[in-house]
Amino acid sequence: MNPHLDPSRDAPAAANRRQGYSNSAPNSVPTLVLLLAGLAFSLVSGAAAAASHAELVLATWNLEHLAAAEGAGCRPRTTGDYRALHALGEQLEATIIAVQEVENRAALARVFDPAQYDLLISRRPTGHLGTCREPPGQAFTEQRTGFAIHRARLAALGLRYQRQADFSALASDGGRRWGTWIALLDADSGQELLQLLSIHLKSGCAWGALEGRKPVRRHACLILRHQRGWLEEWMDTRIAQGEAFAVLGDFNRQLDQPRDHFWADLDDGDICQWQADDDLGRRCRPGSVRAARNAQLRLANAGQPYPYPLNPKYPYAIDHLVFDATAGAWVQSDSYRVFEYPDPQAPLSDHHPIRLTVQRPEI
Repeated sequence: MNPHLDPSRDAPAAANRRQGYSNSAPNSVPTLVLLLAGLAFSLVSGAAAAASHAELVLATWNLEHLAAAEGAGCRPRTTGDYRALHALGEQLEATIIAVQEVENRAALARVFDPAQYDLLISRRPTGHLGTCREPPGQAFTEQRTGFAIHRARLAALGLRYQRQADFSALASDGGRRWGTWIALLDADSGQELLQLLSIHLKSGCAWGALEGRKPVRRHACLILRHQRGWLEEWMDTRIAQGEAFAVLGDFNRQLDQPRDHFWADLDDGDICQWQADDDLGRRCRPGSVRAARNAQLRLANAGQPYPYPLNPKYPYAIDHLVFDATAGAWVQSDSYRVFEYPDPQAPLSDHHPIRLTVQRPEI
Protein backbone atom coordinates (compact mmCIF):
# COMPACT_ATOMS: atom_id res chain seq x y z
CA MET A 1 0.00 0.00 0.00
CA ASN A 2 1.18 3.48 -0.80
CA PRO A 3 1.60 5.08 2.66
CA HIS A 4 0.32 8.36 1.28
CA LEU A 5 -3.02 6.89 0.12
CA ASP A 6 -5.49 6.67 2.99
CA PRO A 7 -8.15 3.96 2.41
CA SER A 8 -10.35 5.69 5.00
CA ARG A 9 -11.25 8.10 2.20
CA ASP A 10 -14.13 5.66 1.65
CA ALA A 11 -15.80 7.55 4.53
CA PRO A 12 -17.83 9.80 2.15
CA ALA A 13 -19.37 6.68 0.62
CA ALA A 14 -20.32 5.49 4.10
CA ALA A 15 -21.87 8.89 4.76
CA ASN A 16 -23.93 8.58 1.59
CA ARG A 17 -25.22 5.24 2.78
CA ARG A 18 -26.19 6.80 6.09
CA GLN A 19 -28.17 9.47 4.27
CA GLY A 20 -30.07 6.77 2.38
CA TYR A 21 -30.95 4.84 5.54
CA SER A 22 -34.64 3.83 5.74
CA ASN A 23 -36.71 3.31 8.92
CA SER A 24 -38.90 0.76 7.17
CA ALA A 25 -38.55 -2.69 8.67
CA PRO A 26 -37.83 -4.65 5.44
CA ASN A 27 -34.73 -2.53 4.56
CA SER A 28 -33.37 -1.49 7.95
CA VAL A 29 -31.39 -4.64 8.77
CA PRO A 30 -29.44 -4.97 5.51
CA THR A 31 -28.84 -1.25 5.39
CA LEU A 32 -27.55 -1.29 8.96
CA VAL A 33 -25.30 -4.21 8.10
CA LEU A 34 -23.89 -2.25 5.19
CA LEU A 35 -23.40 0.75 7.43
CA LEU A 36 -21.55 -1.24 10.08
CA ALA A 37 -19.47 -3.03 7.46
CA GLY A 38 -18.49 0.27 5.91
CA LEU A 39 -17.62 1.72 9.32
CA ALA A 40 -15.55 -1.34 10.20
CA PHE A 41 -13.66 -1.13 6.89
CA SER A 42 -13.03 2.55 7.46
CA LEU A 43 -11.66 1.93 10.96
CA VAL A 44 -9.47 -1.00 9.91
CA SER A 45 -8.12 0.70 6.80
CA GLY A 46 -7.55 3.90 8.74
CA ALA A 47 -5.54 1.94 11.31
CA ALA A 48 -3.53 0.33 8.51
CA ALA A 49 -2.74 3.75 7.08
CA ALA A 50 -1.70 5.00 10.50
CA ALA A 51 0.56 1.96 10.92
CA SER A 52 2.22 2.58 7.55
CA HIS A 53 2.74 6.23 8.47
CA ALA A 54 4.47 5.06 11.64
CA GLU A 55 7.14 3.23 9.64
CA LEU A 56 10.49 4.91 9.11
CA VAL A 57 12.25 3.20 6.20
CA LEU A 58 16.04 3.52 6.31
CA ALA A 59 18.46 2.50 3.58
CA THR A 60 22.17 2.65 2.79
CA TRP A 61 23.73 2.63 -0.66
CA ASN A 62 27.32 2.98 -1.82
CA LEU A 63 26.94 4.39 -5.33
CA GLU A 64 30.52 3.61 -6.48
CA HIS A 65 32.21 6.76 -7.76
CA LEU A 66 28.96 8.56 -8.53
CA ALA A 67 30.02 11.54 -10.64
CA ALA A 68 27.92 14.52 -11.65
CA ALA A 69 28.98 14.40 -15.30
CA GLU A 70 28.39 11.54 -17.70
CA GLY A 71 31.56 9.68 -18.61
CA ALA A 72 33.49 11.10 -15.64
CA GLY A 73 35.39 9.37 -12.85
CA CYS A 74 36.43 5.81 -12.16
CA ARG A 75 32.94 4.51 -12.92
CA PRO A 76 31.94 6.47 -16.04
CA ARG A 77 28.21 6.28 -16.64
CA THR A 78 25.79 6.94 -19.48
CA THR A 79 22.43 8.68 -19.41
CA GLY A 80 20.82 5.24 -19.26
CA ASP A 81 22.89 4.30 -16.23
CA TYR A 82 21.72 7.36 -14.32
CA ARG A 83 18.12 6.63 -15.26
CA ALA A 84 18.46 3.05 -14.04
CA LEU A 85 19.97 4.22 -10.74
CA HIS A 86 17.10 6.67 -10.33
CA ALA A 87 14.53 3.92 -10.99
CA LEU A 88 16.09 1.65 -8.39
CA GLY A 89 16.24 4.52 -5.91
CA GLU A 90 12.48 4.93 -6.31
CA GLN A 91 11.96 1.20 -5.76
CA LEU A 92 13.57 1.52 -2.34
CA GLU A 93 10.59 3.64 -1.19
CA ALA A 94 12.79 4.78 1.67
CA THR A 95 12.33 7.75 3.95
CA ILE A 96 16.07 8.32 4.39
CA ILE A 97 18.93 6.86 2.34
CA ALA A 98 22.51 7.08 3.61
CA VAL A 99 24.81 7.32 0.58
CA GLN A 100 28.52 6.91 -0.01
CA GLU A 101 31.01 7.58 -2.84
CA VAL A 102 29.12 10.60 -4.13
CA GLU A 103 31.02 13.45 -5.79
CA ASN A 104 28.65 16.26 -4.83
CA ARG A 105 25.02 17.29 -4.60
CA ALA A 106 24.68 17.52 -8.40
CA ALA A 107 25.75 13.88 -8.69
CA LEU A 108 23.22 12.74 -6.08
CA ALA A 109 20.49 14.76 -7.81
CA ARG A 110 20.87 12.47 -10.83
CA VAL A 111 19.65 9.57 -8.68
CA PHE A 112 17.23 11.24 -6.24
CA ASP A 113 14.93 14.01 -7.48
CA PRO A 114 15.58 17.26 -5.56
CA ALA A 115 11.89 18.10 -6.00
CA GLN A 116 11.14 15.25 -3.57
CA TYR A 117 14.37 14.77 -1.62
CA ASP A 118 16.63 16.98 0.45
CA LEU A 119 20.18 16.08 -0.59
CA LEU A 120 22.96 16.44 1.98
CA ILE A 121 26.64 15.87 1.19
CA SER A 122 29.55 15.93 3.63
CA ARG A 123 31.88 18.91 3.51
CA ARG A 124 35.03 16.83 3.00
CA PRO A 125 37.60 19.17 1.46
CA THR A 126 38.63 18.76 -2.16
CA GLY A 127 42.07 17.20 -2.50
CA HIS A 128 44.53 16.05 -5.14
CA LEU A 129 42.83 12.97 -6.54
CA GLY A 130 45.07 11.46 -9.21
CA THR A 131 43.99 9.04 -11.91
CA CYS A 132 42.03 5.80 -11.84
CA ARG A 133 43.60 2.39 -12.30
CA GLU A 134 40.54 1.43 -14.34
CA PRO A 135 39.57 2.72 -16.78
CA PRO A 136 42.99 4.17 -17.69
CA GLY A 137 43.23 7.90 -18.24
CA GLN A 138 40.17 8.72 -16.12
CA ALA A 139 40.55 11.16 -13.22
CA PHE A 140 39.17 10.37 -9.76
CA THR A 141 36.15 12.27 -8.54
CA GLU A 142 35.60 13.05 -4.86
CA GLN A 143 34.06 10.36 -2.65
CA ARG A 144 31.73 11.86 -0.06
CA THR A 145 29.02 10.53 2.25
CA GLY A 146 25.57 12.03 2.60
CA PHE A 147 21.82 11.52 2.85
CA ALA A 148 18.82 11.66 0.54
CA ILE A 149 15.78 12.54 2.66
CA HIS A 150 12.27 12.19 1.25
CA ARG A 151 10.47 15.26 2.53
CA ALA A 152 6.87 14.05 2.26
CA ARG A 153 7.55 10.67 3.87
CA LEU A 154 9.39 12.27 6.75
CA ALA A 155 6.65 14.86 7.29
CA ALA A 156 3.99 12.10 7.26
CA LEU A 157 5.77 10.62 10.29
CA GLY A 158 5.58 13.92 12.15
CA LEU A 159 9.35 14.23 11.95
CA ARG A 160 11.88 16.74 10.71
CA TYR A 161 15.67 16.61 10.58
CA GLN A 162 18.47 18.85 11.74
CA ARG A 163 21.92 18.66 10.23
CA GLN A 164 24.74 18.22 12.73
CA ALA A 165 28.43 18.99 12.29
CA ASP A 166 30.08 16.58 9.85
CA PHE A 167 32.05 13.82 11.55
CA SER A 168 35.47 14.93 10.30
CA ALA A 169 37.39 12.88 12.91
CA LEU A 170 36.91 9.81 10.70
CA ALA A 171 39.35 11.40 8.27
CA SER A 172 42.03 10.03 10.60
CA ASP A 173 45.13 11.28 8.73
CA GLY A 174 43.18 14.14 7.17
CA GLY A 175 42.60 12.59 3.75
CA ARG A 176 39.82 10.14 4.54
CA ARG A 177 36.06 10.39 4.12
CA TRP A 178 34.01 12.38 6.60
CA GLY A 179 30.74 11.16 8.10
CA THR A 180 27.45 12.99 7.54
CA TRP A 181 25.32 13.37 10.67
CA ILE A 182 21.70 14.35 11.13
CA ALA A 183 19.26 14.26 14.05
CA LEU A 184 15.59 13.34 13.63
CA LEU A 185 13.26 15.48 15.73
CA ASP A 186 9.58 15.47 16.56
CA ALA A 187 8.14 18.12 14.23
CA ASP A 188 5.91 19.65 16.91
CA SER A 189 8.00 19.58 20.08
CA GLY A 190 11.46 19.72 18.53
CA GLN A 191 12.62 16.89 20.78
CA GLU A 192 15.47 14.83 19.31
CA LEU A 193 14.47 11.21 18.77
CA LEU A 194 17.17 9.53 16.69
CA GLN A 195 20.71 10.35 15.54
CA LEU A 196 21.72 9.07 12.09
CA LEU A 197 25.30 8.87 10.84
CA SER A 198 26.32 8.00 7.26
CA ILE A 199 29.90 6.67 7.08
CA HIS A 200 32.43 5.20 4.68
CA LEU A 201 35.47 3.72 6.43
CA LYS A 202 38.88 2.73 5.09
CA SER A 203 38.97 -0.12 2.58
CA GLY A 204 41.53 -2.92 2.49
CA CYS A 205 40.98 -4.45 5.94
CA ALA A 206 37.68 -6.29 5.64
CA TRP A 207 38.83 -9.08 7.99
CA GLY A 208 41.74 -10.10 10.18
CA ALA A 209 43.24 -9.12 13.51
CA LEU A 210 43.17 -5.53 14.73
CA GLU A 211 44.95 -6.35 17.99
CA GLY A 212 46.72 -9.27 19.64
CA ARG A 213 50.19 -10.54 20.40
CA LYS A 214 51.47 -9.74 16.93
CA PRO A 215 51.57 -6.07 15.93
CA VAL A 216 49.20 -4.97 13.19
CA ARG A 217 51.31 -3.90 10.23
CA ARG A 218 48.90 -3.48 7.33
CA HIS A 219 48.52 0.23 6.68
CA ALA A 220 44.80 -0.09 5.87
CA CYS A 221 44.16 -1.91 9.15
CA LEU A 222 46.02 0.73 11.15
CA ILE A 223 43.83 3.44 9.64
CA LEU A 224 40.65 1.43 10.17
CA ARG A 225 41.63 0.84 13.80
CA HIS A 226 42.00 4.59 14.30
CA GLN A 227 38.58 5.12 12.79
CA ARG A 228 37.11 2.48 15.06
CA GLY A 229 38.31 4.42 18.11
CA TRP A 230 36.70 7.64 16.88
CA LEU A 231 33.48 5.84 15.94
CA GLU A 232 33.23 4.12 19.31
CA GLU A 233 33.75 7.43 21.09
CA TRP A 234 30.92 8.93 18.99
CA MET A 235 28.65 6.03 19.97
CA ASP A 236 29.59 6.20 23.65
CA THR A 237 28.88 9.93 23.71
CA ARG A 238 25.42 9.36 22.26
CA ILE A 239 24.71 6.62 24.82
CA ALA A 240 25.97 8.73 27.72
CA GLN A 241 23.68 11.57 26.61
CA GLY A 242 20.68 9.27 26.25
CA GLU A 243 20.50 9.64 22.45
CA ALA A 244 19.30 6.72 20.34
CA PHE A 245 21.28 6.25 17.14
CA ALA A 246 21.82 4.35 13.92
CA VAL A 247 25.10 4.24 11.99
CA LEU A 248 24.53 3.43 8.33
CA GLY A 249 26.97 2.87 5.53
CA ASP A 250 30.06 1.20 4.16
CA PHE A 251 32.13 -0.02 7.11
CA ASN A 252 34.50 -1.84 4.73
CA ARG A 253 34.56 -4.50 7.40
CA GLN A 254 32.81 -7.86 7.73
CA LEU A 255 31.24 -7.11 11.09
CA ASP A 256 29.11 -10.26 10.93
CA GLN A 257 32.02 -12.65 10.50
CA PRO A 258 32.62 -14.79 13.63
CA ARG A 259 34.62 -13.09 16.39
CA ASP A 260 35.38 -9.97 14.38
CA HIS A 261 37.69 -7.64 16.32
CA PHE A 262 36.06 -4.46 15.03
CA TRP A 263 32.54 -5.53 16.00
CA ALA A 264 33.59 -7.02 19.33
CA ASP A 265 35.08 -3.69 20.34
CA LEU A 266 31.99 -1.71 19.35
CA ASP A 267 29.52 -4.14 20.87
CA ASP A 268 31.21 -4.55 24.26
CA GLY A 269 28.32 -3.37 26.45
CA ASP A 270 30.48 -0.64 28.00
CA ILE A 271 31.02 3.08 27.63
CA CYS A 272 33.93 5.15 28.89
CA GLN A 273 35.65 8.51 28.76
CA TRP A 274 38.04 8.72 25.84
CA GLN A 275 41.51 10.09 25.34
CA ALA A 276 43.94 10.37 22.44
CA ASP A 277 46.10 7.38 21.58
CA ASP A 278 48.77 7.12 18.87
CA ASP A 279 47.99 3.49 18.00
CA LEU A 280 44.21 3.37 18.40
CA GLY A 281 43.17 6.91 17.64
CA ARG A 282 41.15 6.99 20.87
CA ARG A 283 41.47 4.91 24.02
CA CYS A 284 39.36 4.53 27.16
CA ARG A 285 40.67 6.55 30.05
CA PRO A 286 41.78 4.13 32.82
CA GLY A 287 39.08 3.62 35.45
CA SER A 288 36.31 5.23 33.38
CA VAL A 289 34.74 2.09 31.92
CA ARG A 290 31.18 1.32 32.99
CA ALA A 291 28.42 -0.95 31.74
CA ALA A 292 25.56 0.63 29.80
CA ARG A 293 22.46 -1.16 28.50
CA ASN A 294 22.32 0.82 25.28
CA ALA A 295 25.90 -0.20 24.48
CA GLN A 296 24.49 -3.62 23.61
CA LEU A 297 24.30 -2.87 19.90
CA ARG A 298 22.16 -4.41 17.16
CA LEU A 299 23.65 -5.37 13.82
CA ALA A 300 20.72 -5.45 11.41
CA ASN A 301 21.97 -8.37 9.31
CA ALA A 302 23.29 -10.51 12.18
CA GLY A 303 22.83 -14.19 11.40
CA GLN A 304 21.79 -13.59 7.79
CA PRO A 305 24.20 -14.60 5.02
CA TYR A 306 24.77 -11.68 2.67
CA PRO A 307 23.26 -12.62 -0.73
CA TYR A 308 25.87 -10.86 -2.89
CA PRO A 309 29.29 -11.34 -1.24
CA LEU A 310 32.47 -10.47 -3.10
CA ASN A 311 33.71 -13.99 -2.39
CA PRO A 312 30.94 -16.63 -2.07
CA LYS A 313 33.15 -18.63 0.32
CA TYR A 314 32.79 -15.81 2.86
CA PRO A 315 29.14 -14.68 2.79
CA TYR A 316 29.59 -11.53 4.84
CA ALA A 317 28.57 -7.95 4.20
CA ILE A 318 30.68 -4.80 4.49
CA ASP A 319 27.68 -2.44 4.29
CA HIS A 320 25.78 -2.30 7.56
CA LEU A 321 23.08 -0.69 9.66
CA VAL A 322 24.07 -0.60 13.34
CA PHE A 323 21.75 0.54 16.14
CA ASP A 324 22.08 1.15 19.85
CA ALA A 325 19.82 -1.00 22.04
CA THR A 326 16.99 1.54 22.16
CA ALA A 327 16.82 2.13 18.40
CA GLY A 328 17.49 -1.56 17.78
CA ALA A 329 14.24 -2.41 19.56
CA TRP A 330 12.37 -0.31 16.98
CA VAL A 331 13.66 -2.39 14.05
CA GLN A 332 10.93 -4.47 12.45
CA SER A 333 11.83 -8.14 12.32
CA ASP A 334 12.39 -9.55 8.83
CA SER A 335 12.41 -6.08 7.22
CA TYR A 336 16.10 -6.27 6.24
CA ARG A 337 16.36 -6.51 2.45
CA VAL A 338 19.24 -6.33 -0.04
CA PHE A 339 18.23 -5.21 -3.53
CA GLU A 340 19.47 -6.81 -6.74
CA TYR A 341 20.20 -4.82 -9.88
CA PRO A 342 18.05 -5.16 -13.01
CA ASP A 343 20.93 -6.87 -14.82
CA PRO A 344 22.99 -8.89 -12.32
CA GLN A 345 25.69 -9.36 -14.96
CA ALA A 346 26.11 -5.58 -15.28
CA PRO A 347 25.42 -4.14 -11.80
CA LEU A 348 25.00 -0.39 -11.50
CA SER A 349 27.40 -0.27 -8.52
CA ASP A 350 29.79 -2.65 -6.80
CA HIS A 351 27.59 -2.34 -3.67
CA HIS A 352 23.92 -3.23 -3.34
CA PRO A 353 21.33 -0.97 -1.68
CA ILE A 354 20.08 -2.24 1.67
CA ARG A 355 16.81 -1.28 3.32
CA LEU A 356 14.97 -1.95 6.57
CA THR A 357 12.05 -0.54 8.53
CA VAL A 358 11.87 0.82 12.05
CA GLN A 359 8.87 2.04 13.97
CA ARG A 360 8.66 5.78 14.40
CA PRO A 361 10.46 6.78 17.61
CA GLU A 362 8.03 7.92 20.30
CA ILE A 363 8.43 10.76 22.77
